[in-house]
Amino acid sequence: FFFFLRRRALLAMAVIAGDDLQRFPVDVDGHYGIFALNAVRTIQCVDESKTKFVKWTTADHRADLAGQNRTVSGLRILPNLIPTSTHMFRIYGWTVVLVVSERLREAMERAGCEGAVFREV
Repeated sequence: FFFFLRRRALLAMAVIAGDDLQRFPVDVDGHYGIFALNAVRTIQCVDESKTKFVKWTTADHRADLAGQNRTVSGLRILPNLIPTSTHMFRIYGWTVVLVVSERLREAMERAGCEGAVFREV
């Protein structure tokens, strides 16, 4: 669950997100100054009344995941469950999604972070 950034974007994010990020320098196709980032915090904050879930079942080809979220659509979160100091996290039980604060999104855009797609949740 890593994503890759150039040093400028990394620094802009690290100032805001702090310990919520793990940072790893990597070489990508001969490019230098690239970092892999991992969001380490997970928060249980899904508004289950407004979010649609499909769960894995024992009949699926991944019976080992039975009961866990297979797909989630229309994701909505409960902001009151997110500590105010949090700027980047993953959803507890569905770590595919990376959630960032508005402040962090703005910093990423100013730093030229490419490839990220932002959706309000």
